[in-house]
Amino acid sequence: MRWDPRMRRWRLAATLAAVGSMLTVPLAVGGPATAAVTPSRAIVIPPAGSRYDDLSVAWWRYALEQPNATNPLNDLTGAGCRTGQSGPVFFLVGKNGTGSVTRNDCTVPIGKSLYFPLANAFDVHTPGDGLDTPELVWQDLHVTLGFRVDSLFATVDGTPVANLDPTTSPYRGCAGPSDGCARSFGFDFPAENLFGLPAGRYEPAVADGFYLLLPPLTPGPHTITFGGSGNLGDPFTQSIVYHLNVGR
Repeated sequence: MRWDPRMRRWRLAATLAAVGSMLTVPLAVGGPATAAVTPSRAIVIPPAGSRYDDLSVAWWRYALEQPNATNPLNDLTGAGCRTGQSGPVFFLVGKNGTGSVTRNDCTVPIGKSLYFPLANAFDVHTPGDGLDTPELVWQDLHVTLGFRVDSLFATVDGTPVANLDPTTSPYRGCAGPSDGCARSFGFDFPAENLFGLPAGRYEPAVADGFYLLLPPLTPGPHTITFGGSGNLGDPFTQSIVYHLNVGR
């Protein structure tokens, strides 16, 4: 994740987060309850309607609205992964910027679905940048910054997830003035935020990327890996490993 020197752009590639205390993702967004995933199967809940897009907006709000002290992107062990979580969907986090991270200390409550991005990015209007419409911010992200995703990968307990070719994958989640995407959104930067910007409301924001939504995992240990590569002004690559424990 990188904030542009012009104080209006940042990138977050292949990162995961937890749903914030301000945000509750209703079960209707995540779809109906499903059976727990056994370690031998890599099951993904398919996109339906605006499910992935709506969850992506909730994910971005959480990642942006957490202060540094509790921001899950700053948690290198996963020990704080339950902070701020609420609702039936549990969001994990990756890391800031390009690189890799392994988290061994995250315990996910029993019965929670998991939602996480493999590679994603957002752009937002800040005072004085001239990007005061969703269309201009969307163009800035995709044309000026040249956001693209070149590769994706994910495994659940050693089983690869299929359909992750970025040119054909159905697992896109987006928000902005483009067909099939949720509407642009706004969020509230807290004091002591990731970018050192003044606290307050920022909008319009747009986002694009690829995500997975998993049904609840069976109680016990699980390993999830994910990541991808692409470009957002500069090339990026991320490789994330979660050694999760599902329990109380």
